[in-house]
Amino acid sequence: MDGVVNINKPSGVTSHDVVQMARRMLKEKRIGHTGTLDPLATGVLVLCIGKATRIAQYLEAGKKEYRAEMRLGVTTDTLDADGRVLETRTYKPPDRAAILDVVHRFTGTIMQSPPAFSAVKIAGTPSYKLARQGKALPNKARPATIHNIDLTAFEDPFVRLTVQCAKGVYIRSLCADMGDALHAGAHLTRLQRTRSGRFGIDKAVTMEALAGMIDAGTSESVVTSMDEALADFPSIALADADAGKVLHGNRVSCTGHAPDVNDRPGMVRVHDFLGRLLALARYDGMTISPEVVLS
Repeated sequence: MDGVVNINKPSGVTSHDVVQMARRMLKEKRIGHTGTLDPLATGVLVLCIGKATRIAQYLEAGKKEYRAEMRLGVTTDTLDADGRVLETRTYKPPDRAAILDVVHRFTGTIMQSPPAFSAVKIAGTPSYKLARQGKALPNKARPATIHNIDLTAFEDPFVRLTVQCAKGVYIRSLCADMGDALHAGAHLTRLQRTRSGRFGIDKAVTMEALAGMIDAGTSESVVTSMDEALADFPSIALADADAGKVLHGNRVSCTGHAPDVNDRPGMVRVHDFLGRLLALARYDGMTISPEVVLS
């Protein structure tokens, strides 16, 4: 099986646990995911299966959307409800206007430090391993892009948000930082990823549902082809001679070929004239340079 499956991850298991379960269920060793969800979190976890593991990095780059709930007045070592309470603060409950002001301040490109309990590596060691040993060091702040934050509800001490962001944003860190900005402290209590690139929660399947489909022989119905999974990238069709060159990893001229979006440089899907997906390539307006040969 080569393709992508949109899983609705349950709370209480790691993303790696889901991958391991899928490997056993589908009898396929080559399975990976396109962006870790913490054990607390639920929602969209995109699994790449078989040859599709080679396109995982391109799918992972898609926009993410989350529904989050944070609790004011309490901070934890993991920045979420699974952690050890560090401090319970007395604070003046903010009004909605104050929360909206903070929301505005955290929208756009901000500097964000990954949590100590995260997979970020420090001198080759995952930060969470150092944190468990009591040796956690502050992770260096780095740019994070947050496209939009909507305040969906506020019933003190709980604040509910919808966040649209780029790859690499830690919602735990966002909640903790917003809590500090509100002079209350905060931690994440619930998180659901509702979208990752093209894949939304409305089409995600549970592991139980996938198991039932496998037993019934209908699991192919929830497998998205690599071509469809990459459909956000424009397409270009090549004649046999150039298609053969691409299949051997060679760069070809764009003369006589035009991607379907105004010659904009970037990644493109390369097809032959029969519509078969051959490769994912970088297009610079002059040449097509294959990065991943798929056929």
